[in-house]
Amino acid sequence: MTVHILFNGDLPELLPLKKRKKNLTVKCVCKRSVKDLIQSLGVPHTEVGEILVNNQKVDSSYVLLGGEKVEVFPVPVPAESHLQPSNNDPPRFICDVHLWKLARRLRLLGFDTWFDQRWDDEELADIAHREKLILLTRDRGLLKRNKVEQGLLIRNTDPEKQVIEILQRLGIGKIVNPFTRCLLCSGILEPAAREDQFFQKKLKPQIPAKVLEWCSEFHFCVSCEKVFWKGSHYKKLTRLIKKYLAV
Repeated sequence: MTVHILFNGDLPELLPLKKRKKNLTVKCVCKRSVKDLIQSLGVPHTEVGEILVNNQKVDSSYVLLGGEKVEVFPVPVPAESHLQPSNNDPPRFICDVHLWKLARRLRLLGFDTWFDQRWDDEELADIAHREKLILLTRDRGLLKRNKVEQGLLIRNTDPEKQVIEILQRLGIGKIVNPFTRCLLCSGILEPAAREDQFFQKKLKPQIPAKVLEWCSEFHFCVSCEKVFWKGSHYKKLTRLIKKYLAV
């Protein structure tokens, strides 16, 4: 059977160079879902916002019979609510092994971002599904897994541009909450009082003596107990955050 398919927005960029045509005709040997057809051409289902078959809106499970005209639209920018938690909390992410720099930067901005270099693709898909996380990756095959319900195919290779890409695509620049999460594990940061016994036993040994002489404000991660303070790196990170939000 033959299906005529048109990809809109930036979706043609995800197709092989020879298939980036205005109207693409695809030959199929058997009945298949429109989702299967779209993904076979290189576009993960997580990048698809709306599908029209013969000018009628359908879901991705629609079975093609042959002769149809299919139009595929990208997820709108900023993304619609299906990429946001139902209770309007900030989005939560999980990054694959190649995006560890991005994970740290998202944590810097206050977003809960899961990352572990030991997780393989199957584990990433399972965790994203179970915990309702938005999976961030440059691996199309990973996003094509059925368990992955929410995900973004990251276009940029530079970590700084990747952060800006996510802020813009999800429209979440206004809800950043910098310096509230641990850069190492994504745990919540809480203020630490120097007079507390916890500070004296757990946190003080992590702090250089010279820092204790001039610094009076400390925060610690409630998960891993890593301690943070506004050292020489603080101004650099502040400038970086302003750069992200200025675009």
